[in-house]
Amino acid sequence: MLHASGLRSTYEPVSARVTVGQAVQRGAALGALTSDGSHCAPDACLHLGAIRGTEYVDPLMLLERSRVRLLPLQ
Repeated sequence: MLHASGLRSTYEPVSARVTVGQAVQRGAALGALTSDGSHCAPDACLHLGAIRGTEYVDPLMLLERSRVRLLPLQ
């Protein structure tokens, strides 16, 4: 996902629910977590990445300073 700031965030492994270039609102579901091809299989685990230009940056800076909650798939 390309953010207005020029930062690009990545989420893997995710089955996308949005298309390239589609505008999304804060809080919108981008996709569903999957275990396909995951080293965590049969469980699922999310890998969050952040890139500015060609440099990787700490993806935790994308998250608000509030408590992070993981929600069940169903």
